[in-house]
Amino acid sequence: MKLKTISRAAAALLGTLAVAGTAHAGVIAGTGATPTGVQLGAADAVNVRVVEGQTGHALMVPYFTAQNGQMSVLHLVNTDFENGKAVKVRFRGANNGDSLLSVHVLLSPGDVWTGAVTAGADGIAQLTTSDHTCTLPQLAQGVAQPFSTDRLDPAWTSEVTAANTREGSIEAIVMADIPSAAVYGTDGASRSSLSTAIQQVKGVAPCSSSPAALNAALLEDTSTELIAARQGFATPTGQVAATWYVIDVPGSTTFSGMGTAIQAINSAGLPARGNFMVFPPTDADVPQPERFTSDPLLVSGGLAARNKDSLGNTSMPTTAAIIKARFNDLPDLSTPIYLPATAASARVAAGDLSRLLSVREFKNQYVLDSSISARTDWVVATPTKRYSVARDYRQTDRSNQGVYSVVPPVGGGEQFFHSGNTVTGESVCSTPGTWTLRIADRDATVVGSQTPLDPAAQHESCGAVSVLSFGGAVADVPSALSSSVNRRALYLGAFPNGWANLQVPDGRGVPIIGAAFIKLSNPGATPGVAANYGLTFPHIVRVP
Repeated sequence: MKLKTISRAAAALLGTLAVAGTAHAGVIAGTGATPTGVQLGAADAVNVRVVEGQTGHALMVPYFTAQNGQMSVLHLVNTDFENGKAVKVRFRGANNGDSLLSVHVLLSPGDVWTGAVTAGADGIAQLTTSDHTCTLPQLAQGVAQPFSTDRLDPAWTSEVTAANTREGSIEAIVMADIPSAAVYGTDGASRSSLSTAIQQVKGVAPCSSSPAALNAALLEDTSTELIAARQGFATPTGQVAATWYVIDVPGSTTFSGMGTAIQAINSAGLPARGNFMVFPPTDADVPQPERFTSDPLLVSGGLAARNKDSLGNTSMPTTAAIIKARFNDLPDLSTPIYLPATAASARVAAGDLSRLLSVREFKNQYVLDSSISARTDWVVATPTKRYSVARDYRQTDRSNQGVYSVVPPVGGGEQFFHSGNTVTGESVCSTPGTWTLRIADRDATVVGSQTPLDPAAQHESCGAVSVLSFGGAVADVPSALSSSVNRRALYLGAFPNGWANLQVPDGRGVPIIGAAFIKLSNPGATPGVAANYGLTFPHIVRVP
């Protein structure tokens, strides 16, 4: 059956493509020792792990920005020479982790996809690619696709709304493999139509001029293993890497890094096959979305609450979903890749990933030397926070906007985010005054830091991504990243250079990834020699 509707963003990209009927999708474990035209291959993953510098089944990029003329670029690399990959790429806003834009990227074996985020003429972020890789919705080469503001706070001014599209984080999830083996068709000896459609011929994939195979595979019913296998899919083996860089075009500075990888692993601790998780990129309603996500704004009524203690006991449950879940919202980082699709499994998956990402403290360097115009920002991203708590914009009183999912499920340990360690205002923040900051200069002078009285200068984490600027008050400290969303300041006294340590009070830690971004200039550079430099240092962490 074909799907009922297409989202506004998808409709703009897909042009006149019409779909009708009812959507079917799901999480499928698969069967069989190897994928064929009737079997997806059995998922043998029993857990997940988080690794740096490796490929994975999902990738997390802590930060993108298009503020002040900057451009953020994402590269997805398929290191698998035998299988293509169906990858869900989603850009989330820094304030509340709201979805700004998502797209299915269909990587052929050994393929690389590149997309760039910049600010449009109206200030709203936009995604542009010149890549020949297949996407659905189809991204025309060189044609900018604006980010959506539908999910953002309607109380914001147009300027604030635009600014909130220009900072955030990225998640990329391998939904399925697309084998290139000739095991399909009525003879069982042909390549699938999907594999043929995404494989470049002289640098151009057939899907670019004839998207029928993509539409048939991604906009049709994939609710059973047989249907999914016939369409050319297999359970995902990961093997995708992500790299990113931020170019400050006006400032002639570049920052770069690798995405943090999530690997589905088997009982021997080796990368394994996970569940098939392809969902169509449309706005058709998802029945019982809690089977596939723990997002408190998307789950059905009664499965999220406005108050939750540290043990997961709740009160004031929701009576209906805050936001109607669309198929385009799935999969996400809480979609069960190694468990059956149930409401408990999605919350277990979110809890497991949060535990793997949790830190008790994180440390890094800072440079503020005025002789080289140095400035330092720390990016503090909490990629699983949205799966535990989010703001409900419908509530006029911001202090009552917090909505919680029970992650992990009751009995699985202390909650990562709850009413006792968060407060809701412009964003959901850690309780002010609870994080401990220690700083040291380069000559081993170590001091503590008093909690600033200015709320804008609190050094706790806010929203899905925080930017902590080193120096004095926010108004006085230039940001290395020109950040304006969830930006805070760290007071350092007279220390111009050194390192610092932030410790969280929660015994089980807070799920955090990020890095220090340091910008500096060489005043002695001669004409024709680069004078501006950007340094990126991943945080050093202590785990619970």
